[in-house]
This record gives sequence, C-alpha cells and structure tokens, in this order.
Amino acid sequence: MEEVFNLPLFPVYMVDYLGATVMVILAFCALVFARRLTRLEPKNILWAYFFWFSVVMVVFSISRGMGHLLPYAFRLAHLPEVWDTLDPYSGGLNTIALCGVAILTLHYHSTAVLINRAKMDALSLEIANDRLREAHADLSRLNQTLEQQVEERTHDLRLSEEKFRGFFEGSKDMIYFCDAAGRFSDINESGLRLLGVARRQDIVGQSLAEFFLDRERGAQYRALLFSTGQVKDFEAEFVGREDGPLYLMMTASAITDREGRSLGYQGIAKDLTHFKKMMEQLVHSEKMTSVGQLAAGVAHEINTPLGIILGYAQLLEEDFEEQSEVHETLGIIEKQAKICRRIVADLLNFSRQTQEHNKLYGDLNQCLEEVLAIVNHTLNMDHIFIHRCLAENLPNTCFDNERLRQVFVNLLTNAHHAIGSEGIIGVWTRWHKESDQIEIIIGDSGSGIPQDQLGRIFDPFYTTKGVGKGTGLGLSVSFGIIQDHKGRIEVKSPPLEPELVTLDMHTTFHIFLPIISASQEKEQ
Repeated sequence: MEEVFNLPLFPVYMVDYLGATVMVILAFCALVFARRLTRLEPKNILWAYFFWFSVVMVVFSISRGMGHLLPYAFRLAHLPEVWDTLDPYSGGLNTIALCGVAILTLHYHSTAVLINRAKMDALSLEIANDRLREAHADLSRLNQTLEQQVEERTHDLRLSEEKFRGFFEGSKDMIYFCDAAGRFSDINESGLRLLGVARRQDIVGQSLAEFFLDRERGAQYRALLFSTGQVKDFEAEFVGREDGPLYLMMTASAITDREGRSLGYQGIAKDLTHFKKMMEQLVHSEKMTSVGQLAAGVAHEINTPLGIILGYAQLLEEDFEEQSEVHETLGIIEKQAKICRRIVADLLNFSRQTQEHNKLYGDLNQCLEEVLAIVNHTLNMDHIFIHRCLAENLPNTCFDNERLRQVFVNLLTNAHHAIGSEGIIGVWTRWHKESDQIEIIIGDSGSGIPQDQLGRIFDPFYTTKGVGKGTGLGLSVSFGIIQDHKGRIEVKSPPLEPELVTLDMHTTFHIFLPIISASQEKEQ
C-alpha cells in the first residue's frame, strides 16, 4: 500500500486519476452536445455520426476510467483479487469500444460516399425534375396551342371544304375527276345533266372517252393531257343530249404524287352548245338576209320581162290552131314562163318581200292531216308508208295555215325524194309543257344526209338533187317561214331518240313553234 501511494509516484497517480475523471466528464459533455445537434437536424448524417461516436467514447471513457480508478479503490479496500477478476472484462470492453469507433468511422465513410452519391443523384434528379417540369409546362402550352391550331386548321379546312363543295355542286359548268385510267371518279350535278345521266353512281367507273362523239378527238385529248400534264380550252363534241351533239370546251390538269406518278386528273368543261347554235343561226341569218336582198332585187327585175313574155305567148296562142306546131311551141314557152314565174314567187317568198300576215287560231294537227291527205296518193304509188303519231292533247295556236302547209309539203316532198320508193315517212306532233312549245317531227327512212352537208342544207340555192330537179329554195323558204312564226327548225341525221331509231328513221326535221293565243297575236 505504501508502494501505491509512494510519494515520488503520487503526481503520476493523481494525473491518472484526474485524467480518467476528466475523460469521462468530457465524453458525457460531448454526448450531450451531439444529442442536441441530432435533435436540431435529425436527418443530418454527420450529427448522427458524432452522436454515436460520443456514445462509444462515453463507453470507452467509462471503461478506460474505471480501469484506472477501480484498482485504487479495490487496493485501498484490500480486495485486489476483485480487480484481478474484473480487469479482463475492462480490457475487453475497451477493445470493443475501440472496434466500435473503427467500425463506426468506416461505416460513416461508406455512408458519406453513398450520401454524396445520393445527393448527386438527387441533385441530378432534381435538375431532371426541374427540366421535366419545364418540359411539361412547355408541352402543356404546346398542347394548348396545338389544340387551338388543330381547331383553327380544322375550322379552316371545313370552310375550305364547304367552299369547294359549294363551288363543285353549284357550278353551272361540268366539274369532273378521273383516275389514271381515265375513268370517272366524281362529277357534279351540272355534269350529270349535260351528259344525260340520272345518278352519279351510274357514271362512276365509266371512261370519259366513251362520251366523245369523235373517238379521234378523244384520243387527242388524252394524248395531250398525258404528254403536257394539262389541257386548256379544248373543244370537242360529246354524246349525251337528246336534242343533238353537246359542244364542250374543256380545261383539265393532271394529279400527281410527290414522285411525279400520275394519280388521275381533274377538269372543268363549259357548255358551248347554245353559243354554237346562236353563232350558226347568226351567220345563217346574215347569209339569208344578204341572199334575200339579192333575190328580191333579181325577182323584181325578172318579173316585168317575164310577164311580158307570158302575155305575148298567150296572145299568140289565140292566133294559131291548137293542134299546130306553132301553138304547141307557144304552149311550151307559156309553161316554162310559168315555171320561171313560180321560181320568182319562191324568190320573193324567200326574200320575205311579199309576206302577208294572215295568222289564225287553229289546230296544227288538222293542218298536217290536210297536207298528208294531198300527198298520200303520190306516196302510195311509190309504196311509201306514212306513220302518224299526232298528240291528242295538242293545244291550239296562231299560225298562217297556207304558209305552214307550204313548209310541210316541202319537207314531205324532200322525204319522198330521199326515199325514192318503198320506205317510211314518220310524222309526230308533241306538246312540251315546260317550254310551252309544239314540236312537229317529219322523218324518213332514206339514205340520210352526210355530216359535212348538215350545216348547209338551209342555205339558199343549195341542193343535193340533180340538175333541173330542184332550185335549192325549198328548205330556205321553209326556214324563213318558221322564223316568221318565231320558231326554229333543226335537222338530225341520224336521230338520237330511240323511238325514231326503232322506226328506221335516218333523217328527221324538228320544227318548234311557240304556243300563241289569239289575244297575244292581236297585241303583236
């Protein structure tokens, strides 16, 4: 005991005793401060490390301090054997504490690395999240803008489609679309009416070339379209109307894809039929006026000497016996002078210088029947049969009976000459309520009229008959008489109506006369 508290070693023991005590106190102080830090920031890993490090140091300081203090206490109590028993446990506790410090330090290093990585990842995620939020905001704005743009584009597209559909259906011209093979894929209502088709599905799939009256003209249209990609102001005659050829002026362009492959073509066609007819009538009217004026002058100049020749021939006939040669010669002169006189009368009628308006309210069927009764015997002699189809409900109208009889006689005579013998002459009358007109049709089964002569048959002095068999004034005079009745006359060779074709009619003349009441005629 004396050795323990030996004076030279007393300072060392005191330092050891006080140091152990101070170490325990400082360890507890550090534990208290570490505890406060963890309470301030519970999620801070550094403060957590300091706290557990302080706990281990408290255990170590207590174990280490007790290892210095308890030996003195047991020795003073004369119980050294107790310390000898506890000494290994104290050393083991110290070792455990130091191992805990080492493990805690190593764990903190790994945890710190993971935390730094997690922080970096969290920072990256946060940055990505910020960018994602920005992108989401941009996408939301774009989506709103896109919806608005889509709505605006849809609205514009709907307006454009409505405008196109309105133009397509409302146009008076024919608008059509064809595929690459030239077959109709779509056509508007005006086109259906022009081509004489009732329903759109009846024409879809048909070739446009089938409606060309001249196949070569259709081939030219197709070749020009596929070689240049467009056709402009292309005039052609079409089949479709019952009242004659259909004249169309076509403008078309090819439809291609991005590679330039042909997908079809689109076009628009304007109806020139009425314009063509008006131009033809205008030219013909001007021609007739000029020739009529000339004919009137010639007729008046011939009438005077012709009357003198006829008068002297008749006077001389009285001076000779009827059976004498001179009397027969004078008879021939008189006959030929009368023929010349009739020709002059035709010229005057043609020039409309001797017209006398004597229009009465009557029945055109009766006028036709009277003419047919006159020519019936002559036609029967040549075995020509007359097919009548006169409308029973034909309304009365105002007309010049004598002059219309002259027209009907001219047309029937021409039909007789066209047939020669053994044939059919057809006569029809119709009432067109929608236009308030009467149509008279006179047709024959003769050889027909060549297409190159159809436009000239109403010209004065033009005839297809042999020399001495016609003056070429019959149809010209008839044309003028019908015009005086505010009507029109047309010729078709061959006709297009199935009823006329079935009866083997090769040429038909169509006379259209307006229905005029007696009161209207007086007003005129």
